[in-house]
Amino acid sequence: MPYKQAAFYYWTGTGNSYRAGCWMAGVLERSGAQARVVQLGEAWPGREVGEGCDCLLCMAFPTHGFTAPWSVIVGAVRLPRRRGTHAVVVATRAGIRIGSLCLPGLEGTAAYLIACILLLKGYRVRGVMGLDMPSNWLALHWGLHPGHVVVISRRAQRKAERFIARVLGGEVVLWGLVPLLLGLGLSPISLLYLFLGRLLVPKVFFAGPRCTGCGLCARMCPARAIVMLGAPPRPFWTGRCQSCQRCMAYCPERAVEASHSWALALYFITTIPVGAAAIGWFRGHYPDIAESLDLLVPGVLSMYAELIQWLYLLTAVYALYLPFWLLSRTRWGGRLLAHTTLTTVYRRYHEPETALDQIMPKRRRAEESPGQGDAS
Repeated sequence: MPYKQAAFYYWTGTGNSYRAGCWMAGVLERSGAQARVVQLGEAWPGREVGEGCDCLLCMAFPTHGFTAPWSVIVGAVRLPRRRGTHAVVVATRAGIRIGSLCLPGLEGTAAYLIACILLLKGYRVRGVMGLDMPSNWLALHWGLHPGHVVVISRRAQRKAERFIARVLGGEVVLWGLVPLLLGLGLSPISLLYLFLGRLLVPKVFFAGPRCTGCGLCARMCPARAIVMLGAPPRPFWTGRCQSCQRCMAYCPERAVEASHSWALALYFITTIPVGAAAIGWFRGHYPDIAESLDLLVPGVLSMYAELIQWLYLLTAVYALYLPFWLLSRTRWGGRLLAHTTLTTVYRRYHEPETALDQIMPKRRRAEESPGQGDAS
């Protein structure tokens, strides 16, 4: 099926989804279509996404918490309605390689969630796929060996090009039904990540002693989640962080760290049973009211205990981040944190063919001095 134009919208941290979009756009361009690869946060879909079956929209993005990232969900909802415009959805997932064995990731509901949003907006979904790219959650594990990265990337390129070629040939290609079923079973984890986990993850990030205060991490952040504070300036991670790992992957000084020791401390602090204690106090001081509530709505006080516990967790993590950040700025505190996290010795990863200036938000690219944006 010939397309006259195609818009490939990507959301990426370390370049995986951008590269997948480029591979597929190359196939479309060789077929004669006009293909554009555009960062989702800087898209103009009213101009770039045509209407009709000779126009194609592709959305490529990573999997977070076995579903689509919050920014991608919001971006899909904000797309204009189109009648009959074709669409494909590609969710990149964490592929790993052990020896000669390549193990797939799990995209869960990521791809089909976005596909459903597009269907509701009038698009005709022609393809859905989960694509194994080198795992890049650098806060959790070291970057894969360069040789393994090459093998996984080559397999991904062949799969992506085969997928879009079949769509171009007129087929409807719906891959990943088994991961979808698994993702539905894991949906409580996905919901917990979307509404709570993504707010907590950035509160273990800090800049280690190698930080020069250049501000590159703040300028390259696709979510505008990093601000430079203090004198000398140091990055401060806000609740807008999507844990895309770009700051950690592209920092030229390898200064961005995730504190495992602080995460462990937060675990012990936030698991103090504040909710149960609060409800216990209420039962002890107002037994008649508590008994009436239990009779009226069985289990309601237990539900309130859970709610109080979650509110305490969120409040404690955010309240303690400022002291943690101030500690990381001190000479001895920064060294202590840097020597009690594994990210100090982790191999960093970003998609090897993707330089920072290719995915740097255009609104901030002009701020870069020549050559600085090409960190690799």
